[in-house]
Amino acid sequence: MEREKILSIIKGIEEKNLELEKYLSNLTILSRNDVIKEISQNIIQNNELLQEIVSSKEQLFSSGIKRPTSPIQHIIEGFLSKIKNTPFKKVIYLREFLEIFKQEISEKDKDVILQSLKDEKNEEELKEKMITLANTFELKF
Repeated sequence: MEREKILSIIKGIEEKNLELEKYLSNLTILSRNDVIKEISQNIIQNNELLQEIVSSKEQLFSSGIKRPTSPIQHIIEGFLSKIKNTPFKKVIYLREFLEIFKQEISEKDKDVILQSLKDEKNEEELKEKMITLANTFELKF
């Protein structure tokens, strides 16, 4: 009698586990890069100043006017050049780049950003992420 009760409890637990597995498998879980991209897009969409900046950049590009290269872009190009020449030191160079933001970004945030940057394989995408980061924290030289 007691044995049957225990077996029915175990069977109930197994059924609940199957339901839970089924529910979890139907959830969509975004990757870290997708979450960061989504957060960035939400910030831009909800900030009027950023929307103005984005629209003015789009107007510049659509009118054929080239924007001047800034010192920030030169620095980023330098880091990208180092990464291109010695790709096995990519993480070291990205850490150096993030050290520029030592006042603005916490160490934990730097680790998350570093993970996102080091996973980027496309050089242009990496450059865009680095420029966006510099612009977001208003890096000036």
